[in-house]
Amino acid sequence: MGRKLKTLNEMKYFDFSLQPGKEDSKRMSINSSDPFISIITIYNKEDNEDYMIQTLNSLRNQTFPFWEWIVVTNNKDIILNEYAKKDKRIKIFIKEYNSISEAKLYAANLANCDLLFILNKNNLLDKTMLECGFFTMMFNKEAVFAYSRTVEFGSKEQLYNTNLSITEEKKKNIIPSDIFVRKDKFLEDYLKLGNDTYEDWYLWLNFLSKGYVPLKMGFYGFWQRYLKENKKMRISIDDKTSEKFSKVVEKINPKTEIIQFDDSYEVDYKNVPEKIDLKRKPIVPDNDVKRVLFILPWSVIGGADIFNLNLIKGLKQRNYEISVITTQKCDYALRQGVEQYVEEYFDLTTFLKRKDWASFIEYIIRSRRVKLVFLSNSYYGYYALPWLKCHFKDIPFVDYIHAENWTLRNGGFPKDSNAVANYLDATYTCTAHLRDVMYKTMKRSIKNVKPIYIGTDASFYDPDIPLEKDKELQNMYKGKKVILFPSRIVHYKRPLFAIKVLQNILKIRKDVRLAMAGDGAAFEDVKKYISDNNLGEYVTCFGMQQDVRPFYKVADVTLICSLREGLTLTTYESLSMGVPIVSSDVGGQAELIGQDCGILIKPYQTPDQQFDFNYSQEEIEEYTKAILYILDNYKKEDIKDTCRNKILENFTIDKMVSNLDKEFTKLIESGSKINKDVCKNIGLAERYLLVHSVLESKDEKRKS
Repeated sequence: MGRKLKTLNEMKYFDFSLQPGKEDSKRMSINSSDPFISIITIYNKEDNEDYMIQTLNSLRNQTFPFWEWIVVTNNKDIILNEYAKKDKRIKIFIKEYNSISEAKLYAANLANCDLLFILNKNNLLDKTMLECGFFTMMFNKEAVFAYSRTVEFGSKEQLYNTNLSITEEKKKNIIPSDIFVRKDKFLEDYLKLGNDTYEDWYLWLNFLSKGYVPLKMGFYGFWQRYLKENKKMRISIDDKTSEKFSKVVEKINPKTEIIQFDDSYEVDYKNVPEKIDLKRKPIVPDNDVKRVLFILPWSVIGGADIFNLNLIKGLKQRNYEISVITTQKCDYALRQGVEQYVEEYFDLTTFLKRKDWASFIEYIIRSRRVKLVFLSNSYYGYYALPWLKCHFKDIPFVDYIHAENWTLRNGGFPKDSNAVANYLDATYTCTAHLRDVMYKTMKRSIKNVKPIYIGTDASFYDPDIPLEKDKELQNMYKGKKVILFPSRIVHYKRPLFAIKVLQNILKIRKDVRLAMAGDGAAFEDVKKYISDNNLGEYVTCFGMQQDVRPFYKVADVTLICSLREGLTLTTYESLSMGVPIVSSDVGGQAELIGQDCGILIKPYQTPDQQFDFNYSQEEIEEYTKAILYILDNYKKEDIKDTCRNKILENFTIDKMVSNLDKEFTKLIESGSKINKDVCKNIGLAERYLLVHSVLESKDEKRKS
């Protein structure tokens, strides 16, 4: 069944104010082509018109415009009449009905499509919901009905994400009423039960009793408005009103097949990707808008992911249209932050099996008239690249790489990039060091690598901006010298080494404190070490911080002791906040940190020794001397200006975005310069992708 997903971590990041349909984006032109989905909604005379318009907007903002909305109502003056005059997809039918179930059945008989979506009044849809639902049902033809994770909003706010279990569904309805369903099966089984008999739950149970396959998508595509007057939203078996429930439950096989994308599915060698032809025109006009597809691993809180977000924001301000596809499972953390600046966001792991990913990406490039494809850290993306390039020979494909990692596939993403360099119009790196490694050490034969520094938002990371948490931290660290460790708490970053350096410093002076701002896989190990060594007075673990600026403002020095990096965002941020740095001399750190703003130290360990905690005393002494030197010799106000000016002159996000904008614009205008003969061997491209997908899916299945 896969793991039982928790929503507590996602709740820390989820913004319930970002409701779909607050505005009509008008991005999608009304498409006159025949629909693929019939949406069914029932409205009563007394229903709230504001809610009605927000539901309408959430439909009009859908990335998939091939739908019809069948509205059955007993109100001949319904406000939707005015909108139906302009949008022929909205079809209103005036009818008196005795029950909601009767009205739904009436609407279903009017539907022109084989796929229905039941959308209950007041509810909303994420803008990709219809597109994801259509394709998950198209690729998984055995599924009879499908739904997604649910956002409950309104008078109650929570994320609802429970793994679908046949045993649990027999006891309590965990499937929402808003679902995709095959029309023929719906008409076959949807009975006029009356509103007091929980007809939706009865329908799901009836489907299951016939062995019909349910499907659960793994993203929050459906928003259910919670009103105080609502009845209990999830009904348990104790509430049944007739013996019909007991009879149908008895027929259900608990081993009925389930498709849910919290689980993993293997790829077979027969699963060769194919182009999707919906026989529809692209959904956006043929104009001069710069449309870019980002293929990324995920959206989490990490340096590479913050870079992606900053680049997307900057390009959006320059009138780009951006689509995002991600290829690795993760919780909702940075996703909503990204979604605010892009036209659409598709996490392939949440609605498609891996075997169908390449086909969907090809469809997105074609239907969005994408003019450039940007890859960053997507392992899958590198293996899909040759197949995609064979289909889009004139579109430039580029990638951006942050660091080499010799513990990951003997080099990590730079090695992956080198393997498919023939298909890339350009590769960008965050340091000159990495460019040189790719040429000299990894033997890249094609000279198309260019360093473009990431930079930071100096207007945001400004030490003179007053913040709410300033006084709290200033009082906490009054009269103390503060070493800041702002990082993911994972072992290759060596948080335990940082604490041992502090312990060594405390032998010399007792006024030094270590502030650790971050979270990660090693967090519990760190807390245990602090407790076991009675260091609670000297080390504070603050956990993940949405805003780390108040910590920089009390810091006297930032400590980076990682075994591998590219050029860390922490380095940019710290200098922008006027804080000098003691850093391990790894990756491209030396390209930013000089004697004017910090000290570099060669690591005594290699990246594959991250779990060797027997640190060299000599290395600890080097860090100790460096930190004490800064604490004793750098005047805080003088060094602040030196550090900050270094960023302002050469390393801002605006400069980074401007550089990449120039690169993208030039490539879009010229088109791909790749030799088209390279893109002729589709058979090799298919096999390259297929072997990777088979092996990755087997490994993922094993781990789950």
